[in-house]
Amino acid sequence: MKTSGSSHSHGWKSVATGNLNEGFSFHPKLAEWLQTYTNIPKDVELEVLEVSCGEVSCPTEETLILWDKQEFRISRKKENISKMDVNLSWKRFQEKG
Repeated sequence: MKTSGSSHSHGWKSVATGNLNEGFSFHPKLAEWLQTYTNIPKDVELEVLEVSCGEVSCPTEETLILWDKQEFRISRKKENISKMDVNLSWKRFQEKG
């Protein structure tokens, strides 16, 4: 097998801003689940970013939620996030903090 010495990079793309009271147009339940499983303030300004790689050999898909210098990562594309993803990712986030 021949491999290329070049690597590729992933870039975060901002996909939404808002707060938990407003919800997110790309996911009808995400704001509700974030209110249930996290202690992110409901009225704080959030920015949602996403990284996704188009290369077949690179399954990178991740969502990043930013607020007040905090970063909460969920290892799933924004529209595919499940209730369990939010719950487990928040538990990992708290363990790191």
